[in-house]
Amino acid sequence: MKPVRPATAIVFTWCIIILCPFFLRAQDQLQYDLQVNADLPARKFSVQGTLSFLVTANAADSVVIMLSKCTAPPSIQVRTPGVRMARMDTSVSRGGDMLYHIQFAKPVQAGSRLEFAYAYERGAAPTFQYYIDSTFCMAGGYGSAWYPQVMSPAEDGSSKYTRASGNIRVTVPPPYMPVMAASKLETGNNGKTYTFRYTVPDIFSLYIAPYHRQEVKGRVPFYCFTLSKETDGAAISAKASQVLDHLLGLFGPLSIPNFSIIEFPDAVSEKTGIGGASLMGGILMPANALKRFNYALFGHELAHQWWGNKVLSRGDEGAQMLSEGLAQYGSLQVVEAFDSSRAILYRKTGYPGYIPDQSGFGYLKNAAAGIDAPLHALTAENGHTIGDSKGFMVLELLANTIGKDTFHRALQTIGDKYSHSGLSWDQFLRELETAHGGSLQWFYEQWFNRAGAPAWETAWQQQGQELLLTLTQTDSVYRLPLEVAITYANGDQSLQRINITARVQQLSLPVTAKVTGVKIDPYFKVIHWDEELAPKARAMSKVQRVFQLRIAQKPDEAEKLALSYLAEGFPEDPYGVEFSLLYTVARLKAMKGEEDAALMYFQKALQCSTRASDLLAYTYYRIAQIAKRKKDDVLFQWACVNAVKADELNEGKDDMKGMVRLLN
Repeated sequence: MKPVRPATAIVFTWCIIILCPFFLRAQDQLQYDLQVNADLPARKFSVQGTLSFLVTANAADSVVIMLSKCTAPPSIQVRTPGVRMARMDTSVSRGGDMLYHIQFAKPVQAGSRLEFAYAYERGAAPTFQYYIDSTFCMAGGYGSAWYPQVMSPAEDGSSKYTRASGNIRVTVPPPYMPVMAASKLETGNNGKTYTFRYTVPDIFSLYIAPYHRQEVKGRVPFYCFTLSKETDGAAISAKASQVLDHLLGLFGPLSIPNFSIIEFPDAVSEKTGIGGASLMGGILMPANALKRFNYALFGHELAHQWWGNKVLSRGDEGAQMLSEGLAQYGSLQVVEAFDSSRAILYRKTGYPGYIPDQSGFGYLKNAAAGIDAPLHALTAENGHTIGDSKGFMVLELLANTIGKDTFHRALQTIGDKYSHSGLSWDQFLRELETAHGGSLQWFYEQWFNRAGAPAWETAWQQQGQELLLTLTQTDSVYRLPLEVAITYANGDQSLQRINITARVQQLSLPVTAKVTGVKIDPYFKVIHWDEELAPKARAMSKVQRVFQLRIAQKPDEAEKLALSYLAEGFPEDPYGVEFSLLYTVARLKAMKGEEDAALMYFQKALQCSTRASDLLAYTYYRIAQIAKRKKDDVLFQWACVNAVKADELNEGKDDMKGMVRLLN
C-alpha cells in the first residue's frame, strides 16, 4: 500500500498495500469469532470473541498475540481444557502495538486445537490505519492490530501476521454501515448488526461510515461504497470492472467473491498520510480519487490483487518488486490499453492526476538526491520510491525483451504455481528464464543487481545517405535496445532501432534526405539520464531529500532541512525549487495546525519568479482551505478563482473546478 496525496493530488501521502510481505508458516486453520460494537460519536470500539488454531510444533510451548494499545489492559484467556498459561509477558512492536507473549505451563500437543477468549475496549487513540471520529472509522488489519492477531514465524526468523477465516459481527446504529472486503455479508437485527463470513483466509480490515452502496454486476461483482450520493459509484465500478477484466487477461484468474471500492474522507487521508490502500478483494480510496477515474491509480491498486494478495513473496530479496514493481507494471499496461496516448507521460514525467514521482523523472530526482538501491534489494522504506519509479519501467523493458505474450504467460504460470506456497525472487527469475527459453542473467545483472540508470552522449554527422552515429555510455555499461528518431529538413521523420553493447559504439544508419535532428529513445522506453530531464532532476534533488523525510514521518527534520535550503538562497532557479520548498514548508506548517505560518509560506511561494506548474493550483487551493476556516471571504474567492485558472493552464490535471465546488 502503495503503500499516496490523496492519490490523485500532490499532498505528501502514499498509497499502501495491505498485504503480507513474506510468505508465512501460518498457524494451521486459524479461526476467529469476532463481535464489534462501534459507537462513532462516543469514539467507542469494543471487541470480544474467540480465536482458535491447530497447534503446530513452533507454537507448542508459547504463542505471540499482537493487539493495539487499548484504553485498559485486555482480557485474554485460554479456553482449551487442560491448557494453562504459566505467564504472559508484554513488549512493544516496531509499529507501536502490544505483543503478548503467552507461555504455557506445559507443551501443547501438536495438532490439537487451542482456543482463546478476549475482550477489550480499543478506544480512539489513532495508530497507522486505525482512526475513528464521529463520521468515519478505519480499522486496517495491517499496521494496526485492532483485533488480536496471532503471529507466525517467517522464514527470516521474524514474526508476521497470520491470515485467518472466521465470522465477524459488527453492530452499529443507523445510518452507519460497516464494510469488509472479500467476505460474504449477512445482515440482521433491523440492519444494526452485520455478519461478515471469511471462508478464504485473510487479514481483516473494517471500515464504518454512513455509506451508500452501488453495485455493478460483471465477471466479478463490484460494490462501490461512497460517502455521498453525488459520487457516481456505478460509473466508477463499471470502469474498474473493465480494468480488472483486462488484468485478468494478463495475469490469470482470481478467486475473490466480489470486489469493493471503499471511499474515505480526504481529511482523514491528510491526517493519516494514507492516500489509499489495496486489500484482498477491495481498495480504499480517498474522496478526491473518486471524483475522476484515474487509470494509473486504479490499475495499480487492482494489480495488487495478484501481486501482494494472490501471490505472496517469500523472503526479503525482491519482495518489493514482487509487489510494488509488478503492481505498477500492471498499472502501465492498463494505461496503454485504455489511455495509450498518455503512456509516454507515465513513463517519463508521470501520469496526469497520479503521483508524479512514480515515473522516470521521479526516479532521477531521487537518484540525484542519493536515494537509490538495486531493485532486488529494495526495502519497505524505499519500495514505493524506487519500485514504483524505476522498477516498473525495468519490468516493462524485460517484458519487451522476451515478448509481452511470453512475459504474461510466465506471470500466469507463477499465479497458478505459487499462490499457496509463496514466491521467492529466485523462483520469479527462474520462471521468466524458463518461459523465455534461455538465460536472462545479463539483464538481471545490469537492471536488478545494481543501482543507477544508463547515461550517454551522442554525436552524429551525415555522409550522403548514411548517418554516422556515435553513442558513448558515460557511466556503467549496459546492453541497450534503443530507438532513434531522425528528423529531416522536409519535416519527415523516421524511427530506427539499434542495439548498444559497448561503452563507445559507432553505427551507420540509412537516411533518405538532409538530417536536421537525431533523438535517442524519443518515447522514453528505457529509463536513463535524459538530457532534458537530468538538469531539472539534479536541481530538484533538494526537494526530494525534504520529501523523503516527510514520508518517513520526520516532519520536524523535513522542515528544518527545507528552511536551511531556503536560507542559502536561489540566485538562479529555472525549475522552481524555491517555490517547491516554500510550498512544502507551508504544508508541514498546516499539518501541525500552524495555519497563519502556513498561509505566509504559501503566499511567499506565489511571489517566486518561477513556480512549479504541478503545485501552483494546489497552492491557491490550500490558501482557499485556510481562508474558508478563517471566514475570510475575499481571500477565499480570490484563491478559488486562481486555483481554477492555474489548473486550466496545467491542462486541468487536478480537476480544480470540482474541488473548488466542494469547498463552496
